Amino acid sequence: MKIFKGKTFGDVYKASLQDLFENAEYETSPRGLAIRENINCTLVIEDTVQCLYTNKRRSSQYKYLAAEIIWYFTGRNDLKFIEKYATFWRQIVNEDGTLNSAYGNLLFTSKNEHGLNQWQWAMQSLIKDKDTRQALMTFNRPSYQYADNKDFICTLNGLFNIRKNKLNLTINMRSNDAILGAPTDISFFCLLLQQAHKLLKETYPDLQLGTYTHIANSYHIYDRHFTLVEEMIYSPFIPESFPPLGISFIDIDGNATPDLIELMNAVETSAPYTNIDPLFNWIFNQCND
Repeated sequence: MKIFKGKTFGDVYKASLQDLFENAEYETSPRGLAIRENINCTLVIEDTVQCLYTNKRRSSQYKYLAAEIIWYFTGRNDLKFIEKYATFWRQIVNEDGTLNSAYGNLLFTSKNEHGLNQWQWAMQSLIKDKDTRQALMTFNRPSYQYADNKDFICTLNGLFNIRKNKLNLTINMRSNDAILGAPTDISFFCLLLQQAHKLLKETYPDLQLGTYTHIANSYHIYDRHFTLVEEMIYSPFIPESFPPLGISFIDIDGNATPDLIELMNAVETSAPYTNIDPLFNWIFNQCND
């Protein structure tokens, strides 16, 4: 197990990439594709607001992230919206036009036999007991274990906890592509932590924002990205942040707010849009850039 800990995502990400490129534990070929791999690799980010970065060779993918934020927080799982921003989704779409790895749909839309979605369970657990160890959200499920599944979800589960009056989030992944997967996954989950913190402050007014921990059983880079990674690690990773989270994307039950619905409709129709919230305006401008 290797652990990379630092203040910002840019700090931690650079260290993890450099280690993968120079000191990977394994060289394997799942599905015949050569990779360099670290097992049970852990990234710990202390300042979860600084969850983006700029790099001369490859920076955070702002346009895609903006669209992903809308898609996830509105709880959608359709190809139609997200394919305009990343065509790779077309390669793994189900026959009915849905996608399994739609994290927001798994968190906010899908409900269990008790009528609860994963977000509700986690938030209710924390509100009921500040010291709970049960604020668990499950992503990959037995129903996705079928032959020829092209979208076998990488994220296993997430767990919130409050310790020393700080809200923390840990995400466990079975597999994580350090180039195409980790940067967007980590940025979204850091923003999800910020959203949970904002909502839980209504119950715990003095609650502080804690750390984000990202654990990947297989943290890897593909051989087609070796040159890219080499070029990236010899340039600075400058920490960046989303605009501050002012208006909530969702409520305590995981329902999209009217402001988010308005934003989604404006993006889909390319209608004129302005909002007093800097983050909402940033998302709209990125999506329509």
